[in-house]
Amino acid sequence: MKLNQFITELRTRGVYRVAAIYSAGAWALLQVADLMFPIIGLPDWSITVVLLTAALGFPVAIIASWLFDLTPQGIVETGPVVDSVSRKPTSIGHIIQLTLIVLLTFLVGYLYIERLSDMGETTRPGGQSQRPSIAVVPFVNMSDLQRMEYLGDGLAEEILNLLAKLNELDVAARTSSFYFKNKNMDIRSIGEQLNVSHVLEGSVRHDQGRVRVTAQLIDVSNGYHLWSETYDRELGSMLALQDEIAGKVVTILQVLLSEESRAALDRSIDVDPVSYDYYLQGRAYLRKPKGAANLEIAKNLFNKAIATDADFADNHAGLCDTLLGLYSIDMDVANFHDAETACQRALSLDRRATSVYVALGNLYRTSGQYEKAIEEFKIALSLTNVSADAYLGLAGTYKENNQLTLAEQAYHTAIELQPNYWLASMSLGNFLFETGRIQEATPHYLRMTELMPDSAIALNNLAVTLFLSGDFAQAKSYWQQSLELAPSAVAYANVATSLYFMEQYAEAVELYHKAVEFAPDDGELWGNLGDAYSQLPDGAELAVPMYNNAIKLAEKRLQINSSDADTLILLGLYQASIGQQAAALKNVDRALTLAPGNMTVNYGAATAMARLNNWARSMDALERAIELGYPWHLASADISLKELRNLPRYEALAAQQQSFKLRKHE
Repeated sequence: MKLNQFITELRTRGVYRVAAIYSAGAWALLQVADLMFPIIGLPDWSITVVLLTAALGFPVAIIASWLFDLTPQGIVETGPVVDSVSRKPTSIGHIIQLTLIVLLTFLVGYLYIERLSDMGETTRPGGQSQRPSIAVVPFVNMSDLQRMEYLGDGLAEEILNLLAKLNELDVAARTSSFYFKNKNMDIRSIGEQLNVSHVLEGSVRHDQGRVRVTAQLIDVSNGYHLWSETYDRELGSMLALQDEIAGKVVTILQVLLSEESRAALDRSIDVDPVSYDYYLQGRAYLRKPKGAANLEIAKNLFNKAIATDADFADNHAGLCDTLLGLYSIDMDVANFHDAETACQRALSLDRRATSVYVALGNLYRTSGQYEKAIEEFKIALSLTNVSADAYLGLAGTYKENNQLTLAEQAYHTAIELQPNYWLASMSLGNFLFETGRIQEATPHYLRMTELMPDSAIALNNLAVTLFLSGDFAQAKSYWQQSLELAPSAVAYANVATSLYFMEQYAEAVELYHKAVEFAPDDGELWGNLGDAYSQLPDGAELAVPMYNNAIKLAEKRLQINSSDADTLILLGLYQASIGQQAAALKNVDRALTLAPGNMTVNYGAATAMARLNNWARSMDALERAIELGYPWHLASADISLKELRNLPRYEALAAQQQSFKLRKHE
């Protein structure tokens, strides 16, 4: 077919017209989808589906226009173009018409490709789209009184929590953005580290019942202020001010909100100003190290807030977080039940309280109700998919339910979402250690040290890496520094443990006693105390009441979660230590059945069987623990296994580990 005949056929069959109409219509459809899909809550990928569907439909439309005609009688097959028509010379007008249609088609195609390319480029590591993103850093306290610092921190945290409810905006977690408090860093550097495009900062000055707040929104790319405003308000109007600032941020960033997100911003809450002040003070103590003393103060403040205004959901949410923290320290079952009551009350008042769903998830995980825990964490993530705490809770639940692959994925997601969140790094490090991947765990502990330099938690984790490598003396040094910075049950117990492995049992006893004073309901500390006493001359009788106390507290904890393998193995160990053979065997067997792949459970079984003089079973469990990744240098230094050291199986295991060590360093 000659070119002029082909061009004539294209025109006669209506291919020109179909190409132009289809291209323009598809492009218009894409614009409508781009505008409306976010409003009705459809995900970003749904726009990509429309684009690809339209692109794939284009050649189909062209082929159909060539083969068929739309007539009053319906769709019919297009007949051949007669020769007389094909022999007509192609006019200049026809050539111009063809050229314009081809250019239009290529232009629309180019715009399609560009749009698809833009969609591909708007993905960050971790799969997060390049939507507007923001970090809210603590507002500087400009008041004369240092104790008023809680006001600026509280204002920033509440604005952050409000913005985090918006699905159309990515918000850096408080633990990440608050890390930069009192650090003399350029805003652009902060934005780059937090991987956000904007930073909201400000200051607060309190004077005789009035508050002056200055807020400013900064573009990280150039350091310029997009917006700045100063407010003079009564102290009792702080809640309304938070809403006003959050709404202004959304307007400046041109965030197109769904109805659900607009409802989250347009809240009308009337809170007693005295109650709200107590609430902000309580939250300030929750931001401090989670020691028992700080948590007790927070508990009293939240109770005062509730007594003043019992209908403010955040008061109950704060109390829930506090009681959960106390339970993790003292293992007091009453705190567990009170925390659940506070969480449920908060939810009855505000169904969009993400932090409460996270707290409930952690409560159910603690009690072994894993399905309910997963459900709560997923509800939290449905409200905001950038909650690192929700992913960490979900990961912990999967881990305890032996879904290790899912657990590791969730831990990595938490770190991708909040790369500067020390708890995420520490949690992944703990997971890797507990699953026998100690070498992989160490970089995450060191990363946590980078994120929290000169802090008690960072020093503690640095000590852990040294302890795991067998350097007990150096580990003790860092644990001692951690203890001096923030005395706590964990800090005292860690120093005591290093002394125990260095065979300084009298000093270990003294520090374990101090740890027990901080957390008298922690059964493991009483068990550690019994272990230390048992190594002293004439200390066996003193160890018995310590083990009995540990048994009582372990049994109390199992009332909350009867499937807690870690507590069951400790209970079996303590029972074995005082000769309760039948009970010890029962609990050891149950723990191994529940968690056969847990290295610490297997190691606990090895020590329990050694105390029952069951050497064969002790060696079985020890070999399994080492196979799962338990550090050999810790096992070989443990005085609890000293009776095994002359057994041929132990000597063979020691030789095997030495061989592994030599090959590793070749």
